[in-house]
Amino acid sequence: VLIWGYLHHFIAGVRHLYMDMTHSVSKEFGKSSASVTLVLSLGLTVVLGAKLFGLY
Repeated sequence: VLIWGYLHHFIAGVRHLYMDMTHSVSKEFGKSSASVTLVLSLGLTVVLGAKLFGLY
């Protein structure tokens, strides 16, 4: 849970920085980038969790 919390917060921060730099503020972009943020954070959590527990 701690790994996911950190990764999700980090990726969401990068998302917001990107939105601030490119002025990509729209409802459609917000929804799609939120989905990408969730999928990336969950995927990285699985990878790092597997590495942490020695599965590979």
